[in-house]
Amino acid sequence: MQPYLFKMVSKGVVMDYDSALRNMATDKELSELSQSEHPILRASAFREILDRKSFNHFDVLMNHLDDTADVATDAGEFGIWHRTVLDDILREAAWKTQAKKDNYLRSVYFILVQIEPQKKYYSFIKDMATRPRRLSRDGYELAFDDIENALYGLAKFKKPDDVQIIEHQMVQNVWKLSDISFRLMKEFPDTAYFDVLQTYHRRQFYKFSGNRRDGFSGYIADRADPEDFIQALVAQQNDKSAQLLDTLLGRLRLKTCMPDRDFIINEVIREIWEHPCSAYTRLREKIKSKAKEILKWEISIPKDSLYEDYKIQVDTTEKIIRW
Repeated sequence: MQPYLFKMVSKGVVMDYDSALRNMATDKELSELSQSEHPILRASAFREILDRKSFNHFDVLMNHLDDTADVATDAGEFGIWHRTVLDDILREAAWKTQAKKDNYLRSVYFILVQIEPQKKYYSFIKDMATRPRRLSRDGYELAFDDIENALYGLAKFKKPDDVQIIEHQMVQNVWKLSDISFRLMKEFPDTAYFDVLQTYHRRQFYKFSGNRRDGFSGYIADRADPEDFIQALVAQQNDKSAQLLDTLLGRLRLKTCMPDRDFIINEVIREIWEHPCSAYTRLREKIKSKAKEILKWEISIPKDSLYEDYKIQVDTTEKIIRW
């Protein structure tokens, strides 16, 4: 083994960039390294391969779909991410257009949020949403964020029998729910989801740390913003959601140390006011004066008037699409 390869293995982590591979390894050597028995070497080789135009990225992907060995990958300031070698290839591969990427990788979990539901994919998506996932050494199920995307993809088919499957998965993983789950309940409301929302309200909602989900704090509790939950709850538009919203407003006023409390209260009021229904009639009467006070400060500017003094330059250059 070359000295620099031994050093790569001894680190035990796939680095974002390896200068030795970049400057010393030929295409032939990288191809040979991608067949190594050690997953760290394979993953490192693939990262360099996928950064070179001399390789066909799609061929690399299709020839290594069975590489499910786990590797630790360098996530910079976020620490270490554990992925399979295949997952790492998927995230590093580049495509000339978004359309080509979508066409090649429709079965990948996180693309299910974007693609339209097609009957021919239904059985595969249902299997992805329900099959057992790999377990950690302690017996805990991993990668609910993958399953969450599959649940969203399944919900798009709007099949009544699937609602119980989705609800069960979310209740079992209520402390891991991200904005994807709340988007699902907002776009495809169903009375079965009330148990999920009620449980999340009791266990997780008031644990908001002030870190927004786009900040990548690394904490599971920060995978969703309070607004994600509020919008999903309001979208249910039934007597139970009205009662829980009333409870939510009452408890929020007592949470004097909760980050962004006043902003969150205003968001609840705004959402209720902007989504009238018979179930919210009494609740809307209670918040009427506050809702009008909030809304009077909102200014609407016609979109066309924002750009009437200059033309927007459209970038038509070809871009590389990455996962």
